[in-house]
Amino acid sequence: MNNKLISIIVPIYKVEKYLTKCVDSILEQTYKNIEVILVDDGSPDKCGEICDNYAKKDNRVKVIHKKNGGLSDARNSALKIAKGEYIGFVDSDDYIAKDMYETLYDLSERYKADISIVSFYELIGDRIIDVKDSNEVEIFDKIEGMKQLLEDSKIQSYAWNKLFKRNLLENIEFPTGRTFEDIATTFLLFEKCNTIVRKETPKYYYVRREDSIVGQRTAKTYNDYMDVLMDKYLYIQKNIPEIKQHNDYNFVISMVWLYTILVRYDIEELMPKYNELFLTVEDIMRKNGKFVFEKLDYYNSAILNMILLDKETSKNAVKQFYIDYKAKREEGNFKLQI
Repeated sequence: MNNKLISIIVPIYKVEKYLTKCVDSILEQTYKNIEVILVDDGSPDKCGEICDNYAKKDNRVKVIHKKNGGLSDARNSALKIAKGEYIGFVDSDDYIAKDMYETLYDLSERYKADISIVSFYELIGDRIIDVKDSNEVEIFDKIEGMKQLLEDSKIQSYAWNKLFKRNLLENIEFPTGRTFEDIATTFLLFEKCNTIVRKETPKYYYVRREDSIVGQRTAKTYNDYMDVLMDKYLYIQKNIPEIKQHNDYNFVISMVWLYTILVRYDIEELMPKYNELFLTVEDIMRKNGKFVFEKLDYYNSAILNMILLDKETSKNAVKQFYIDYKAKREEGNFKLQI
């Protein structure tokens, strides 16, 4: 069997205590025809040395040492040298099941898919708090796949639980200097697809860390999020009108999530910008509110109703609602992405 080369890209920065587990899980893949591109993004710890040691032990490993430029810049640097017909991404503080890439490759080849997707384990420390595991296989065309992406339930924007045909990434780069780079990019890759396949079998271990870039809850992080969100919304509104309702829904639910973060972590300096973007939410709800509310779960519907009523007076109630539900979800009681 002529197995095609898969390039697996791992951006690395200040993850010394996680890196070995991550890279070992990649090198132990049952699918052997891989090249592993470790990008030392100017990490100030021993990550660069660890990368070089892997390259000495396994000729499938390539190492890039570069000045720190962020996750997007690291991925873009690796894409310039990647030789695979397929591209995969793994975050350096996560790890993967031994057969993840074999599963993704088989899905891609069997269904002639441009993107294949598996589900994932979500962990806090070593404790699994969420998992989707039915083994169901679903096949989507471009429009239905993008609808699923915008619904953010079966398919999320994460790059790391997917396998991409290399040609999708031609002329598309991850946005350097911005966080939430997957939200800015994945929908553009879906737009270029004919077929997307997803199997609900968990193969990726996504480890939530409070000290991750997104976990640090800075104003810069969520300013980026607002820019990425609005750019995506406007692009889809202009270029893919067939999914207008789902685009509206995604913008509203994203703004609901953002509001909970801003009030929970007291990021007051972003409220003026948030209020400006919220005018779009109000416009959507006037024109497409029935569709949006039909898709919202109880948690998000309750918060949206509170902030539509009065954002200022709802702050304390939303904050407590978020804290309570987050605690219950981390206990394994709710399937909520918060």
